[in-house]
Amino acid sequence: MATVPAVRRRRVIAVWLLAFLLPVLLAVTGCSGLSGTRRGNVVPGAAPTATPTAGPDAFERSGRGTPIRITLPPPGTPRPYPLIVALHSLHYDGTDPKGHWDLDGLARTAGLAVVYPDGIGKAWNAGTCCDTAKINNTDDVGWLRALIAHLSENYPIDRTRVSLIGLSNGGMLAYRYACEHGDELAGIAVVAASRQVAQCQPAAPLTVVVVHGGADGHVPYLGSPWSPVLQTAITPVEESMAPFRAVDQCPLPSQPGDTILTDSTGVPWHAEQPPVALSVGQLPAGQLPAPGAAPSSPGAPVSDGLADPAEPATTAPVAVRRETRCASSARVVQFLLPSMAHGWPPAAGPNSFATSGVIWNLLAPARSARPGPRM
Repeated sequence: MATVPAVRRRRVIAVWLLAFLLPVLLAVTGCSGLSGTRRGNVVPGAAPTATPTAGPDAFERSGRGTPIRITLPPPGTPRPYPLIVALHSLHYDGTDPKGHWDLDGLARTAGLAVVYPDGIGKAWNAGTCCDTAKINNTDDVGWLRALIAHLSENYPIDRTRVSLIGLSNGGMLAYRYACEHGDELAGIAVVAASRQVAQCQPAAPLTVVVVHGGADGHVPYLGSPWSPVLQTAITPVEESMAPFRAVDQCPLPSQPGDTILTDSTGVPWHAEQPPVALSVGQLPAGQLPAPGAAPSSPGAPVSDGLADPAEPATTAPVAVRRETRCASSARVVQFLLPSMAHGWPPAAGPNSFATSGVIWNLLAPARSARPGPRM
C-alpha cells in the first residue's frame, strides 16, 4: 500500500478535527447504550471464576455488603497478577461493567483480576459530583483503598499493577483517586468523564488513558458552566488531564505527529486515497466524513489484544488519537470519537471501538511508584 504523503495526512486530520468539533459545539445530548467488545488475537482459556471474600476489615465494616464481585484469571496464571477496579456510571452498579465492558474477557486472555464494586446509592463521590454520594460526602476514595488492600491480602495481587477504569461518574472517581493517591496506581482509564476536584497534585507519574465522544452532551468534551442533570459545572477534558500531563512531564500535543487517526482497534489508519475536502457546513451533525479508505498498512502494530485476525480490518477511521512523548515512563493518551455520544463505545457498527483492549494495551506495562495501601 502506498504511503500517504504528510500533507495528505494533515488534510485527513484537519477534516476529522472539524468533524469532531462540530458535534461538540452543538452539544448533542443523550446516552448511548453500553456494550462490551472483543477484538484481537485470542488464545481461549478457562472461564473466569467469581469468588466471594470475607473478613473483618474496613471493606466489610463499610456496610456495602458481601460477597465482593470479583473475576479471577484462569488457574495457572502467573502470580502475582494485575488488578483492575471497574467503576460503574451514575445510577448503575457493578453488574453493568461486568456485563458490558468485556473486562472478564481480559481476565481470561491477559491474566488479571477484575473487581466490580458498587457505589452507595449507585453513585460515587468524585468531588462536585454526584448525587447522594456527593451530598452525603461519602468517602469513596478511602473505601476503594480499603477494598484494594483487602483484595491484596486475600489474593495474589501485584500491588504495583493496580489500575482503575471508570465510566462517567466512575471515571470522575478514578480522576479523584489519582489526584489524591496517584502513587498507589499504575494508571487510570476514564471513559466519558471529567475531573471534578479542583485540587489535583498527583504524587507520582501514572499512565492516563482518556476515551471521549465528540457528541457527548452529558459530559461535554469542552466542559459546561453548569449541568442541570449533575448539578455541577463540568470540567473540560483538556483541563481534566492537565495535572497528569504536568506530573508525567508530557507536553501538550502540538506537532503533526502528535495527532493521528486510528481504526476501531486503536491502530493507526492510512488512507489509500486523499480525503475529500469538506467544510464545517457540509458535515452533518453527529456524522463523520468517509474519505476513501483502506485497512491499516502491513506491519502496523496490533494495538488491541482482543481481535479475531480473520475479522476484516476497519475501512474508515474511528478515532483521533493524541499523545506526546513524556519525560517520565508514564503515558497520557487521548482517543476522541467524533460521533460518539455519552456512554461506553459500541462493540459493533461502523463506529465501534475496542475500548477494553485498547485501554489494557496501554495500562498493561504501567507500574505504580510504590505498592498500594496497607489499611
